[in-house]
Amino acid sequence: MKTGLLPVLNLLLSIMSVALCFIPYCLYRLRRLDPDKAYFIISLFWLINGIVYIPDIFRWSWYSDIISNWITISYNLVDAPLIILFFYFNFKRKFFLYLFSSFILFEMIMIAWKGAYFESNDIIIGVGTLICLVLNIWSISRYFLKIEHTEKEDVLVFAYAGYIFYYGLFSVVYIFNYLHFSKVTLPYVMFINYSAICIATSLTIYGFWKNTETQYKEEKY
Repeated sequence: MKTGLLPVLNLLLSIMSVALCFIPYCLYRLRRLDPDKAYFIISLFWLINGIVYIPDIFRWSWYSDIISNWITISYNLVDAPLIILFFYFNFKRKFFLYLFSSFILFEMIMIAWKGAYFESNDIIIGVGTLICLVLNIWSISRYFLKIEHTEKEDVLVFAYAGYIFYYGLFSVVYIFNYLHFSKVTLPYVMFINYSAICIATSLTIYGFWKNTETQYKEEKY
């Protein structure tokens, strides 16, 4: 077992990040946001993240490198499509539906060309990360250009900010973990990754909690 400050921090951050990933879905159910599919996609996105990272904490004996690799590859295939779906349900524009279909087609072409392995996965992750980062930067810029905002916009601006932190920091993870992998830098990559999840989920949780509180109370009483 490795000793030192960084491994301990990574363990603590991994536990915290997994716990935080489940809170948006809990709030989604608690605040009765079921009719809104945009909220559901955000909750589902972080819920999947939390489930995927659970084995990293418990290090189950049955969780081999082969299983880990296939789970990682599968997760990376649904990551960007979920974000694009979130924008479609939020803005109700056909452009995002076309973008969703195009990205799925792109994934299929890459898998058919290079196989369902990390070689194709690396390209898919890179393109998906860029698309998600651009979409969230566009959305938060659009929010600040408006003078008046709806309650829903006040909620989702925190989700946009969270995704910008997540995909912005993940860009660093992508460079070191997928393009220039090294076991020496792996602990630092893990630290950045878990930190990004903690920041992103915290912003989303704050948005869900603060800006849906009035609506929840009105419905309850």
